[in-house]
Amino acid sequence: MTSLHTDSVGRGSGSLRVVDWYLSLNFGQKIVVGVAAAVSAFLIPYFASLLILSSPESGEGAPPRAETPAPSTFSASASAYSAPQIALEIERARWEGAKAVVEGSWRGDLSSVHCDLLEVGSAGRAIDWWDRSVAAETSFSAGTFSQEFIRDEERKVEDHIDPGSDYWAVCWAQFSGGAATGNEARVEGMPPG
Repeated sequence: MTSLHTDSVGRGSGSLRVVDWYLSLNFGQKIVVGVAAAVSAFLIPYFASLLILSSPESGEGAPPRAETPAPSTFSASASAYSAPQIALEIERARWEGAKAVVEGSWRGDLSSVHCDLLEVGSAGRAIDWWDRSVAAETSFSAGTFSQEFIRDEERKVEDHIDPGSDYWAVCWAQFSGGAATGNEARVEGMPPG
């Protein structure tokens, strides 16, 4: 009976020491201790839950977890929000007499499309032969575009078309929201001589 009384008094005196220590602090120190206690009351459970959730489950005795696939409507709508659905495709690029004609289509909310004519492959050099004032024509209702590369007759052309060379059409599209994409295709047929 006496030992029980001594233990409870001993425990009580420990609590009294903490209270006495706290009361002996000045006002600023009490504020610091109060803030530290409040922050600890939130951070300790937070870090404990992170530790529990990030610890790997041991394979022994742990029930197997069944993987449930997400419904297809959810995954389709989630992917639609994760990346814009845009595309640009050159469907035909060919020489028609003295001009090169490029036709293609797009998917997405197009702002503009621009095409260039390059010599010696898709990584080749831009040529100064065609009239840059002739812009690509777009049909927003059909989602199609076309570009004609016609010789610029109003100024002296420095780069003439070489019938034995390889020419490529390279087109870029800008979409609303800032996304952009491009496509390239070899211009088929015989360039004008």
